Amino acid sequence: MIIKVNGVDLYYQKLGQGQPLILLHGHHLDGGMYSKVIAPLSLYYTVYTLDMRGHGLSGGDGAEHYQTEVEDLAVFIKELGLEQPYVFGYDSGGLVTLMLASQQPDILGKAVVAGVFIDGRGIHKYHYLTEGVRRFLRFDRDSRVELTESYMEPESLEQIQIPVLCVVGENDWVKVEYVRWYSSLIPNGRLALMPRQTHDSYVVNSLKILDLIKDFCKE
Repeated sequence: MIIKVNGVDLYYQKLGQGQPLILLHGHHLDGGMYSKVIAPLSLYYTVYTLDMRGHGLSGGDGAEHYQTEVEDLAVFIKELGLEQPYVFGYDSGGLVTLMLASQQPDILGKAVVAGVFIDGRGIHKYHYLTEGVRRFLRFDRDSRVELTESYMEPESLEQIQIPVLCVVGENDWVKVEYVRWYSSLIPNGRLALMPRQTHDSYVVNSLKILDLIKDFCKE
């Protein structure tokens, strides 16, 4: 399906019935990363899998700023008439979710964010020396936004009123203790640790997030 959002055609899939659940991908990815989990989740929710601008089958170029993606998500929700949808956001999609929840406290119902860092202190040094260097050399729009705008003020997190589950893999390049710290700043936030998992192993083309989402959203 196609919807016009802020002048750009955004592609999304819709499957199932029940409370709306939006799945947001990370940068350098698209909604296809959720291919294994969409059908099982659709037994419990109306699942919306969105390709952000410049990704997958959506039009336009990749956003030059996270705020553009925040505004796209907000308009997407309002145009479809979704009432306080749940959102699962991975990596940059998780940061966009947190930003929206902070800026518009009543627009979402619950959020699960996975593999998210809100400033450079949350990343292990080895990641800077490997993937960080590669993305700096590539310096496409996704890489540029990640390297320059992956930041939220602690005060912004404190403004989030909805329940938020902050997920991190035990072997993630995002530091576990860092996610524990920022999850504690969210009034209704908490940490979920995925044992023996890396940054993407439990999310991309994986069923491991199925029970995670179901258990959190039914509380």
